[in-house]
Amino acid sequence: MVRIGGAIAEPTRLERFLTARWGLHVSWHGRTVHLPNDHAPWPLHRAELLDLDDGLITTAGLPPMTGPPVSVLYSPGVAVRFGTPQRV
Repeated sequence: MVRIGGAIAEPTRLERFLTARWGLHVSWHGRTVHLPNDHAPWPLHRAELLDLDDGLITTAGLPPMTGPPVSVLYSPGVAVRFGTPQRV
């Protein structure tokens, strides 16, 4: 759960890179395929992490987080168009 903060007028290159997604990998008919996508840059907002229930980190064999994350971002989202599945 996050608390949404103010909009980021000019996200940094790093913030854009970390939040941009150019495709989706998914299992389709027993194979992994890549679906390219196209969308405008996400409008980003600062956010504060209020609660995290994530067993993935320790399941992967990593130590649990001991402090707050370096960055928390939120986006209300954008419309996305997906392309034709491509075998990976």
